[in-house]
Amino acid sequence: MTIWTPILDKNQAKYLALAHAIEVAINNGELHCDEKLPPQRRLADALQVTIGTITRGYSEAERRGLVVAQVGSGTYVRGKDNVNALAHDMNQDLPGKIDMRAAFAPEGPQIKMIADAMVSMATDPHLLSHLLPYAPELGHANHRSSFQRWLSSEPLVLDDCNFLITHGGQHAISVSINAICREGDSILTENLVFPGVLAAAQDKGVKVISIAMDEEGIIPEKVLQACQRHKPRMIYLTPNSQNPCGTQLSVERRQVLVDICREHNVLILEDDVQYIARTDKLVSMQQLAPEQCIYLSSFSKRFGGAMRIGYLVASVNVFNKIRLSLRASSWTNSPLLIHWLCEWMDNGELDRLEKWLQSEMNARQALANQCLSLWAPYSQKSSFNLWLVLPQGWLSHEFVEQAQSKGVLVRSADDYRVGQQIPLPAVRLCLSRPNTHKELIEALNILKSILEQGPLLKEALM
Repeated sequence: MTIWTPILDKNQAKYLALAHAIEVAINNGELHCDEKLPPQRRLADALQVTIGTITRGYSEAERRGLVVAQVGSGTYVRGKDNVNALAHDMNQDLPGKIDMRAAFAPEGPQIKMIADAMVSMATDPHLLSHLLPYAPELGHANHRSSFQRWLSSEPLVLDDCNFLITHGGQHAISVSINAICREGDSILTENLVFPGVLAAAQDKGVKVISIAMDEEGIIPEKVLQACQRHKPRMIYLTPNSQNPCGTQLSVERRQVLVDICREHNVLILEDDVQYIARTDKLVSMQQLAPEQCIYLSSFSKRFGGAMRIGYLVASVNVFNKIRLSLRASSWTNSPLLIHWLCEWMDNGELDRLEKWLQSEMNARQALANQCLSLWAPYSQKSSFNLWLVLPQGWLSHEFVEQAQSKGVLVRSADDYRVGQQIPLPAVRLCLSRPNTHKELIEALNILKSILEQGPLLKEALM
């Protein structure tokens, strides 16, 4: 049987040429919707390239939205209705809708903080002249000193470690995976995970192995089995506030996971981007095993999306690898944003913002739990998010559609799945997103009404 065998553009990297060939074949009708692509080994033999090249080419095509991989079945041309809604509508505002999809910090003191910082900078020509050129690769010395002081109040060990400033949390994830993993390696994640991790892994040609969770988070015994079977390079974890479920790993479970990773030489990528108050955080995995862990966080959640400043902390064992990866993707950060951030660190405004956020989210969580208590939603008291497991009879996408038709946008559990496994019907609600408490209460009451009415009656099947 003849298989589809494209001619690859010799002027491109082979995996990019393959992804481009798939796109061309779809556009000219050579490949059709829902058609299965050739098995990777057969296509590799036909093109006389490595299987890794085919894997990476298929992953790139999936990242572009051209194909979809089905675990145990193969890779198929994406159907017309099979669209990754999460990538498409992440920041698409819909007029007349209350948006509870993306976890943004509620608006409070931030506007005045920016306005004051702009006025102060505008009246200091010497400062502007200093910040106008490229910053040093690791940042200006005074900015690094401010960061160092601020990090000392975070749940981190800084001895024999160093930090790098990134363009947000997603950049820190991508830089870390690129530095530590080689094409064809495997990383472990929770079986519901932030989609940006999957994108970073696909871009590097890294396989993602999902690990089951229970009500306390990722299951250590399953991690051990995966380490023995797949020999992964890295495990990605969100121990303080799992995204999207909101669970928090106990200190005991964190220690067990650290011991497993040490035994099997697996680096831990600890993501602490999702906001919860400092008082709600437990000892970090980086504190338990600084030599085994890369810790990352970002100011985009706790301040606002425009503050595209993140950071990662790594041991001296891997710091230079990550630094080279960061250099390859972005030589340095904008010193203007970093200067404002460091001013707020030094004058206490960032700490005051943290206290305001904690109070604001405690109030919003209380409103949500009061309205939806009958359905036992899960969250931490200062989290931006709330996880709602749907009653029997619901499918996640049906609830999302019902909510949208009544004016509320929420996020389906399906948006966070790894591969094609279907999670339990659930939705994530971002309580921080509505502009006011009044708007939040309106959205919660709409969702409550939908839950009380139950799913729409489906057409009978004969």
